[in-house]
Amino acid sequence: MNRSLAASLLAASLLTAGCTNDFAPQGDLLGLRVLALVANPLELAPGQPVTIQPRNYLPPGSTVVEQRWTFCPISAGAVAAYACAVPQCEVDVPASPDGSITTNPTTKLLECLKVINPDLPPGVLPPSVPDQLQTVFRYRVATDDAVSREAVLQIPQWTRRAPSDPNLPPVILGVEIGGQPARVGVPTPPLPVDGLLPVRLLIDPLSVQTYVDAAGVTQTETMTGYFYTTAGTFSAGITTGTDTTTDLEGTGLLPGQTTAEVWVVALDLRGGQAVAGPFTVPIGP
Repeated sequence: MNRSLAASLLAASLLTAGCTNDFAPQGDLLGLRVLALVANPLELAPGQPVTIQPRNYLPPGSTVVEQRWTFCPISAGAVAAYACAVPQCEVDVPASPDGSITTNPTTKLLECLKVINPDLPPGVLPPSVPDQLQTVFRYRVATDDAVSREAVLQIPQWTRRAPSDPNLPPVILGVEIGGQPARVGVPTPPLPVDGLLPVRLLIDPLSVQTYVDAAGVTQTETMTGYFYTTAGTFSAGITTGTDTTTDLEGTGLLPGQTTAEVWVVALDLRGGQAVAGPFTVPIGP
């Protein structure tokens, strides 16, 4: 996958997740949000199943009433908003109670080919099918307050052989808040009102891979951090690199806010995603 396609995919995944206020900073959690779609594996050998876990932010008092997945074995690409290239091949994939799915895209590809050509013998892969396809998963979540969000994720499907060097997700070594290691369930140093609290993301440099893009050029992954908060705002909601820091600003706080919840998402811009949080940040004087 080339860099421009990877960037388009990332943008599609995040933009379709949506915000409750188009003018709010990207990192401000003002309502239901799809933070990430975490897939394992990120590239599929023939016959290999995949599991995808959504990571959502759910506002207090909201209840999820629907989680729906669809799968298409052949994406029409970014210019078509990742629509299914063969609409009749887009199928529903049942979700587990936690919203995750596990499915075998190879089986669904063969079923799609049978739809396109009913005379094709079962289980036969025509020579015209490329060695690699970009499959697309589409996720929709809705809550009882009539709010819904969607996100999409493309996953490369190898049709005749296993990938020689498959994409692996970023590895988050840790998150530091206020200079201390952040742990879920353990309060961090406080965010001063009208002050700053540094948030540092550490990604394992060994998880940065090189790959050959569609033009045959060797590229190095660009590790990117996305920062989210339920109170205050980040000075930079997006960072690039394996060791980056941004400030959580204690501004724009609402009356009665005593804590903020912070999430951090690491992406490799090729579909790999890792999530850390939520971290509880007290709001100080």
